[in-house]
Amino acid sequence: MKLKNKIALVTGGSRGIGRTIALGLAKEGANVVVNYVSHDKNANQVVKEIKKIGGKAIAIKADVSKQDEVIQMVEKVIDEFKRIDILVNNAGIGHFKSFFEITEDLWDWVLNVNLKSVFLVSQAVAKVMAKQKGGKIINITSISGEKATHPDQTVYCTSKAGANMLTKTMALALSKYNINVNAVLPGTIETDINREGLSKNGVKQHIIKNTPLRRLGIPKDVVGTVVLLASSESDWITGTLIPVDGGFII
Repeated sequence: MKLKNKIALVTGGSRGIGRTIALGLAKEGANVVVNYVSHDKNANQVVKEIKKIGGKAIAIKADVSKQDEVIQMVEKVIDEFKRIDILVNNAGIGHFKSFFEITEDLWDWVLNVNLKSVFLVSQAVAKVMAKQKGGKIINITSISGEKATHPDQTVYCTSKAGANMLTKTMALALSKYNINVNAVLPGTIETDINREGLSKNGVKQHIIKNTPLRRLGIPKDVVGTVVLLASSESDWITGTLIPVDGGFII
Protein backbone atom coordinates (compact mmCIF):
# COMPACT_ATOMS: atom_id res chain seq x y z
CA MET A 1 0.00 0.00 0.00
CA LYS A 2 1.53 3.30 -1.15
CA LEU A 3 -0.35 5.51 1.31
CA LYS A 4 -0.58 3.38 4.44
CA ASN A 5 -1.72 5.43 7.47
CA LYS A 6 -1.56 8.74 5.57
CA ILE A 7 -4.33 11.26 6.28
CA ALA A 8 -6.02 12.60 3.15
CA LEU A 9 -8.59 15.38 2.78
CA VAL A 10 -10.63 15.30 -0.43
CA THR A 11 -12.86 18.30 -1.15
CA GLY A 12 -16.02 17.58 -3.10
CA GLY A 13 -15.56 13.94 -2.22
CA SER A 14 -19.16 12.76 -2.13
CA ARG A 15 -19.82 12.28 -5.86
CA GLY A 16 -18.23 11.89 -9.27
CA ILE A 17 -14.45 12.14 -9.57
CA GLY A 18 -14.06 13.12 -5.91
CA ARG A 19 -15.83 10.00 -4.70
CA THR A 20 -13.62 7.76 -6.83
CA ILE A 21 -10.47 9.55 -5.66
CA ALA A 22 -11.49 9.17 -2.01
CA LEU A 23 -12.04 5.43 -2.47
CA GLY A 24 -8.84 5.08 -4.49
CA LEU A 25 -6.75 6.71 -1.77
CA ALA A 26 -8.39 4.49 0.86
CA LYS A 27 -7.56 1.36 -1.15
CA GLU A 28 -3.91 2.43 -0.98
CA GLY A 29 -4.11 2.62 2.82
CA ALA A 30 -4.99 6.27 3.47
CA ASN A 31 -7.48 7.44 6.08
CA VAL A 32 -9.82 9.82 4.29
CA VAL A 33 -11.79 12.94 5.15
CA VAL A 34 -14.67 13.35 2.70
CA ASN A 35 -15.64 17.00 2.35
CA TYR A 36 -19.03 17.93 0.90
CA VAL A 37 -21.36 20.91 0.80
CA SER A 38 -24.58 19.03 -0.04
CA HIS A 39 -25.54 15.40 -0.68
CA ASP A 40 -25.08 14.23 2.90
CA LYS A 41 -26.29 10.75 2.00
CA ASN A 42 -23.68 10.36 -0.74
CA ALA A 43 -20.86 11.51 1.54
CA ASN A 44 -21.88 9.11 4.29
CA GLN A 45 -22.06 6.29 1.75
CA VAL A 46 -18.44 6.97 0.69
CA VAL A 47 -17.41 6.85 4.36
CA LYS A 48 -19.26 3.57 4.77
CA GLU A 49 -17.52 2.06 1.72
CA ILE A 50 -14.10 3.12 2.99
CA LYS A 51 -14.76 1.56 6.37
CA LYS A 52 -15.92 -1.62 4.65
CA ILE A 53 -12.48 -2.07 3.11
CA GLY A 54 -10.80 -1.51 6.47
CA GLY A 55 -10.00 2.19 6.31
CA LYS A 56 -10.87 5.06 8.59
CA ALA A 57 -13.01 7.89 7.24
CA ILE A 58 -15.20 10.78 8.28
CA ALA A 59 -17.40 13.20 6.34
CA ILE A 60 -17.28 16.94 7.00
CA LYS A 61 -19.77 19.41 5.58
CA ALA A 62 -18.19 22.73 4.61
CA ASP A 63 -18.48 25.30 1.83
CA VAL A 64 -14.85 25.47 0.74
CA SER A 65 -15.36 28.89 -0.87
CA LYS A 66 -15.89 30.40 2.61
CA GLN A 67 -12.84 30.91 4.78
CA ASP A 68 -14.51 30.47 8.16
CA GLU A 69 -15.95 27.10 7.12
CA VAL A 70 -12.59 26.01 5.70
CA ILE A 71 -10.81 26.84 8.96
CA GLN A 72 -13.41 24.94 10.97
CA MET A 73 -13.09 21.95 8.64
CA VAL A 74 -9.31 21.81 9.02
CA GLU A 75 -9.63 22.07 12.79
CA LYS A 76 -12.02 19.10 12.79
CA VAL A 77 -9.57 17.05 10.72
CA ILE A 78 -6.75 17.81 13.17
CA ASP A 79 -8.98 16.98 16.14
CA GLU A 80 -9.78 13.61 14.58
CA PHE A 81 -6.50 12.59 12.93
CA LYS A 82 -3.86 14.99 14.37
CA ARG A 83 -2.28 15.67 10.94
CA ILE A 84 -2.94 16.09 7.20
CA ASP A 85 -0.55 14.45 4.74
CA ILE A 86 -2.51 14.77 1.50
CA LEU A 87 -4.91 17.41 0.21
CA VAL A 88 -6.90 16.86 -2.96
CA ASN A 89 -8.65 20.04 -4.07
CA ASN A 90 -11.37 18.45 -6.15
CA ALA A 91 -14.46 20.58 -5.44
CA GLY A 92 -15.61 22.37 -8.56
CA ILE A 93 -18.50 23.26 -10.83
CA GLY A 94 -18.91 23.33 -14.60
CA HIS A 95 -21.16 25.81 -16.32
CA PHE A 96 -22.16 26.57 -19.91
CA LYS A 97 -23.35 30.11 -20.62
CA SER A 98 -22.94 32.31 -23.68
CA PHE A 99 -20.58 35.26 -23.23
CA PHE A 100 -23.27 37.96 -23.18
CA GLU A 101 -25.43 36.01 -20.71
CA ILE A 102 -22.74 35.81 -18.03
CA THR A 103 -23.84 37.74 -14.97
CA GLU A 104 -21.63 39.10 -12.21
CA ASP A 105 -23.19 36.63 -9.78
CA LEU A 106 -22.42 33.69 -12.09
CA TRP A 107 -18.85 34.89 -12.59
CA ASP A 108 -18.32 35.19 -8.83
CA TRP A 109 -19.92 31.81 -8.09
CA VAL A 110 -17.76 29.84 -10.53
CA LEU A 111 -14.54 31.65 -9.61
CA ASN A 112 -15.25 31.23 -5.90
CA VAL A 113 -15.81 27.48 -6.15
CA ASN A 114 -13.19 26.63 -8.77
CA LEU A 115 -10.37 29.00 -7.81
CA LYS A 116 -10.88 30.79 -4.51
CA SER A 117 -11.59 27.51 -2.72
CA VAL A 118 -8.31 26.01 -3.93
CA PHE A 119 -6.44 28.92 -2.38
CA LEU A 120 -8.42 28.95 0.88
CA VAL A 121 -8.17 25.23 1.57
CA SER A 122 -4.54 25.02 0.46
CA GLN A 123 -3.55 27.95 2.67
CA ALA A 124 -5.23 26.45 5.74
CA VAL A 125 -3.86 22.96 5.14
CA ALA A 126 -0.38 24.18 4.17
CA LYS A 127 -0.04 25.80 7.60
CA VAL A 128 -0.50 22.33 9.08
CA MET A 129 1.84 20.70 6.58
CA ALA A 130 4.54 23.32 7.19
CA LYS A 131 4.60 22.39 10.88
CA GLN A 132 4.82 18.74 9.86
CA LYS A 133 7.67 19.62 7.46
CA GLY A 134 5.97 18.04 4.47
CA GLY A 135 2.84 17.16 2.56
CA LYS A 136 1.26 16.69 -0.85
CA ILE A 137 -1.29 19.04 -2.41
CA ILE A 138 -3.02 17.87 -5.59
CA ASN A 139 -5.37 20.18 -7.47
CA ILE A 140 -7.95 18.66 -9.79
CA THR A 141 -8.23 21.34 -12.46
CA SER A 142 -8.96 20.78 -16.15
CA ILE A 143 -7.52 20.81 -19.65
CA SER A 144 -9.95 23.72 -20.09
CA GLY A 145 -7.43 25.76 -18.13
CA GLU A 146 -4.91 25.23 -20.94
CA LYS A 147 -7.20 25.23 -23.96
CA ALA A 148 -10.42 27.16 -24.67
CA THR A 149 -12.56 24.08 -25.11
CA HIS A 150 -16.01 25.60 -25.74
CA PRO A 151 -17.33 29.11 -26.58
CA ASP A 152 -19.85 28.90 -23.74
CA GLN A 153 -17.26 28.11 -21.06
CA THR A 154 -15.65 31.52 -20.61
CA VAL A 155 -15.99 31.51 -16.84
CA TYR A 156 -15.10 27.84 -16.40
CA CYS A 157 -11.97 28.01 -18.56
CA THR A 158 -10.84 31.19 -16.81
CA SER A 159 -11.30 29.64 -13.36
CA LYS A 160 -9.33 26.54 -14.30
CA ALA A 161 -6.54 28.57 -15.90
CA GLY A 162 -6.26 30.43 -12.61
CA ALA A 163 -6.14 27.16 -10.69
CA ASN A 164 -3.36 25.88 -12.94
CA MET A 165 -1.24 28.99 -12.35
CA LEU A 166 -2.06 28.88 -8.64
CA THR A 167 -0.64 25.35 -8.63
CA LYS A 168 2.67 26.61 -9.99
CA THR A 169 2.93 29.61 -7.67
CA MET A 170 2.03 27.53 -4.62
CA ALA A 171 4.71 25.03 -5.60
CA LEU A 172 7.25 27.84 -5.45
CA ALA A 173 5.91 29.36 -2.25
CA LEU A 174 5.65 26.08 -0.34
CA SER A 175 8.76 24.26 -1.56
CA LYS A 176 10.83 25.40 1.43
CA TYR A 177 8.39 23.54 3.68
CA ASN A 178 8.82 20.30 1.69
CA ILE A 179 5.27 20.57 0.35
CA ASN A 180 4.75 19.28 -3.18
CA VAL A 181 2.00 20.96 -5.20
CA ASN A 182 0.82 19.51 -8.51
CA ALA A 183 -2.31 19.45 -10.64
CA VAL A 184 -4.18 16.77 -12.52
CA LEU A 185 -5.98 18.11 -15.60
CA PRO A 186 -8.81 15.76 -16.57
CA GLY A 187 -10.36 15.82 -19.99
CA THR A 188 -14.07 15.08 -20.25
CA ILE A 189 -14.91 12.55 -17.55
CA GLU A 190 -18.39 11.06 -17.79
CA THR A 191 -20.15 10.93 -14.41
CA ASP A 192 -23.70 10.90 -13.09
CA ILE A 193 -23.35 14.67 -12.71
CA ASN A 194 -22.71 15.51 -16.38
CA ARG A 195 -24.08 12.51 -18.27
CA GLU A 196 -27.32 14.25 -19.25
CA GLY A 197 -25.55 17.36 -20.53
CA LEU A 198 -23.10 15.33 -22.59
CA SER A 199 -25.96 13.59 -24.36
CA LYS A 200 -27.31 16.83 -25.84
CA ASN A 201 -26.51 18.41 -29.22
CA GLY A 202 -23.90 15.85 -30.19
CA VAL A 203 -21.48 17.04 -27.49
CA LYS A 204 -20.37 13.52 -26.52
CA GLN A 205 -19.75 12.48 -30.12
CA HIS A 206 -17.78 15.67 -30.82
CA ILE A 207 -15.47 15.10 -27.86
CA ILE A 208 -14.88 11.44 -28.70
CA LYS A 209 -14.11 12.31 -32.33
CA ASN A 210 -11.46 14.82 -31.19
CA THR A 211 -9.89 12.55 -28.58
CA PRO A 212 -7.06 10.38 -29.96
CA LEU A 213 -7.97 7.46 -27.68
CA ARG A 214 -11.57 7.74 -28.98
CA ARG A 215 -13.52 7.61 -25.73
CA LEU A 216 -14.58 9.76 -22.81
CA GLY A 217 -12.82 9.32 -19.52
CA ILE A 218 -14.30 7.64 -16.47
CA PRO A 219 -13.51 8.65 -12.87
CA LYS A 220 -11.09 5.78 -12.23
CA ASP A 221 -8.90 7.05 -15.10
CA VAL A 222 -7.87 9.93 -12.82
CA VAL A 223 -7.11 7.93 -9.68
CA GLY A 224 -3.75 6.44 -10.65
CA THR A 225 -2.20 9.84 -11.28
CA VAL A 226 -3.58 11.20 -8.01
CA VAL A 227 -2.16 8.24 -6.08
CA LEU A 228 1.23 8.76 -7.71
CA LEU A 229 1.28 12.45 -6.76
CA ALA A 230 0.13 11.62 -3.21
CA SER A 231 2.83 9.00 -2.68
CA SER A 232 6.55 9.13 -1.96
CA GLU A 233 7.17 8.17 -5.60
CA SER A 234 6.51 11.82 -6.53
CA ASP A 235 8.83 13.39 -3.98
CA TRP A 236 10.79 15.19 -6.70
CA ILE A 237 7.76 16.36 -8.69
CA THR A 238 6.27 19.77 -7.97
CA GLY A 239 4.62 22.56 -9.96
CA THR A 240 3.61 20.08 -12.65
CA LEU A 241 0.35 20.04 -14.61
CA ILE A 242 -0.51 16.52 -15.80
CA PRO A 243 -3.26 16.15 -18.45
CA VAL A 244 -5.35 12.98 -18.11
CA ASP A 245 -7.46 13.44 -21.22
CA GLY A 246 -6.97 10.68 -23.76
CA GLY A 247 -4.77 13.04 -25.77
CA PHE A 248 -7.41 15.74 -26.34
CA ILE A 249 -5.00 18.68 -26.02
CA ILE A 250 -2.14 17.22 -28.07
